[in-house]
Formats: sequence, C-alpha cells, structure tokens
Amino acid sequence: MTFLKPSNAIALAVFPSLVALACHFIFGHAAESLLLPKLKAQCPQISLGEETPYRLPYTGAQSIDEALCGIVAFFHASFGPQVAPFLTYFLLSCAPILAHVYFESYRPNRPFTLAFPLVFALAMQLLSFGATFSVYWLVFVVSGAAQSPSLGRQTMVTKAHAQSTLFGIFIGMIILTGCMMVLQDPYITAIWQAFPVAVSVASFFHLLVRPASQHPDSGFEIIRGFYLASFIIISSLHLSFITSKSMDELKALLSISFKWDAVFGLLASLLGTVWFGRNLKQILGLLAWNLLATPLVGPGAAFAGAVLWRESRLHEDIKSVKTE
Repeated sequence: MTFLKPSNAIALAVFPSLVALACHFIFGHAAESLLLPKLKAQCPQISLGEETPYRLPYTGAQSIDEALCGIVAFFHASFGPQVAPFLTYFLLSCAPILAHVYFESYRPNRPFTLAFPLVFALAMQLLSFGATFSVYWLVFVVSGAAQSPSLGRQTMVTKAHAQSTLFGIFIGMIILTGCMMVLQDPYITAIWQAFPVAVSVASFFHLLVRPASQHPDSGFEIIRGFYLASFIIISSLHLSFITSKSMDELKALLSISFKWDAVFGLLASLLGTVWFGRNLKQILGLLAWNLLATPLVGPGAAFAGAVLWRESRLHEDIKSVKTE
C-alpha cells in the first residue's frame, strides 16, 4: 500500500514532530515574552462608541473586533525600522510556497485533500504558518502528490490556471501586503488578515474571464517564469539583507516575535521538497541543494529552485509522452 511506503513512514515521523515543535516554540514564545499581555494592554475594554488606536469597529461584532485588535497591534509593532525589513523578507519568501499550493490544487488527478488551497491558507492565518505548513507537507507526501508519476497531460497545470494563480497572488498578496506595509492603517491591516480569500476570489474571477476550457495549453512557461523571478528577487533581497546588517543587528532578529513561525514554516517547506526525488540520487541532490542554497540565497529562493526543478521534470514527462 502506498500509505505504508518507507518514505511515508519517514514523513509521518518528521512532520508531526515539526507540528509539535512549531506549536511549542511559537505559542510558548508568546507566553514567555509576555506578548499576549502586551497586546491586551493595547486593546482595553471600552464603552460603546469609544475607540483606541487599535480597538476599532472593524466588523461591528465585539468579539471579532477584540481579536482583530490584538492581531493589528501585533503587526503594527512589526512595522518599525528594525523589524519591517524582516517581515517583508518573510512574506516574499512565502509567495512561491503559497503559489505552489494553488498550482497543485489545479493539477489533474491531484488528491482530494489538496483540492482546496484556501483551507490551508486560512489555517495559516489562524493557526500559524509554521504549524499549518508542517501539516500541509505531511498531507502532500502521504497522499502521493510529491512523487507524481509520469502521467503525461495528467500532471499538467493549464495556462489559464497558472495565470489565474499568479493574478490571485498579485492582487491578494502583493498588492494587499504592499498597501498594509506602506499605509500602515489599522483597517487595511485588519483586511489583510483575509488575504487568502482575496487570492482565491481574484483567481476565480480571472478564470471566469479566461476559462481553462478555452486556454488548455500548458502553463509551464508561466510557472517557470514565476519561480525564476521569485528566485532572483528573494535571493537578491537575502544577500542585501545579510550584507547590510551588522552582526549585532542580525542577532537582534532573534528577539522578533514571529521568527519561529518563519523558521518552522520554511523548514517544513524545504523538507517537503526532498520528497520530490524519485530515487536516492535525486533525494540526496535535493537535500544538498537545500542545505547549501538556504544560507547562500535564502530559504524562499531555495524552495523556488527546488519546485522549479520538479516542474521541469514533470514538463519533460509530458513531452516524452506526446512523442511516443
């Protein structure tokens, strides 16, 4: 049985452990650093009609507005000059990972558990990136999606689906995140929390205008271009980031509240790419790539390089099937 394969057994040992560690460090750090009391202090109980800088009528529902107040206060504390560059770097590094989730949901014959990327994206917002994507990669591996066999067009993401995904990422993540970082308005920050919904909605409407039935050709060139651009942008930002900071400034990053979220989410995603390998040589090559590329170009760029390699292999499979 596929589920009992040795590679799945390893995944069942690795990724649940990452979930447990992510929850321990992410939520444990929040408790140890007294983050929650600090956020609560910025969201005091107020009378009807009163407002504080972050306790605002975002939705009109008191319980939701109270929760959003703490979230907004947390993000606005990250907009300072010491933390904002790392937040930008972190969010850009997540872009190719989120795009991968959407691309996989459009791949023919994909497992049912991967058909709803919005579920994982919203869970990321509610339960943390680190814990959620440790679960995602476990599902991705044990479902058999990681080692897609040579199925010709059955593995192909169409041009329409590739375009709709990138349009959704651009509108829901890039534009909305840019507005949040530049405007630093509490209402925009509150709206940003639902950016996965914006990604999915924008993708849906793009498909209405350019349906897959009318644009069934391969989207490989578009996907390859996106991952190449991601690699260049993230690696450039990574090099600029580490060369422009002093050792003391880099050490200061260890005190950032959301560092563990980034660590475990990116670590799980990089480990997940190791299962792209179809034989021992490829597995060791992917492992070596991640170990070498992560410190040199950054984890986001390392991930983009690994998924680009996988997409190229799948594209070669499709071409070989067509020529038979």
